[in-house]
Parts: sequence; C-alpha cells; structure tokens
Amino acid sequence: MEKEYIIAFSSFYKAAYAQDMLEEAGVKSTLRKLPTELIRSCGTGIYLKTSDIREAQSVFEKKQISVRGIYEIRVQEHGRKKYVKA
Repeated sequence: MEKEYIIAFSSFYKAAYAQDMLEEAGVKSTLRKLPTELIRSCGTGIYLKTSDIREAQSVFEKKQISVRGIYEIRVQEHGRKKYVKA
C-alpha cells in the first residue's frame, strides 16, 4: 500500500539536489513548500508516494544526502493532515 511522505532538508539546494538524485534512481517525487508546522530553516521539501520509503532512504545514503526529517502524511477526521516522523 502506498503512503505519502514529506522529506525536509536544511536548505532549498539540498532538497533540489535530493530530488534530482531520486529522479535519477527512478523514484518520482515533487519539490514543494512544506506545511508551516514542519518549517524550521528551509521551507521546501520533497513529497512522494511510495510503498517503501527505504528506497528513497537508500538513495540518500548512497549519495550522502542528509535529511532533516522524513514524515508520513496521515489524513485524519475532517481531512485534517497529521505529520508523523517516520
């Protein structure tokens, strides 16, 4: 079953580079603004849907890309979203 994730980074450039590396590895993702509750230093993150987040984590490990956090997006009652650290 596919789940939706947000991956946060410390800078826009790290997020953009990470997205390029995911695309190169065949992992579809989107670069978008982070929800306000997840913004620390960088307001841009990667959104992706996958059944196995370890695939993306493996790309980051191989390319030595550090992430600030990986969050699973869970939709709750009334369509409200909750972000759970993965």
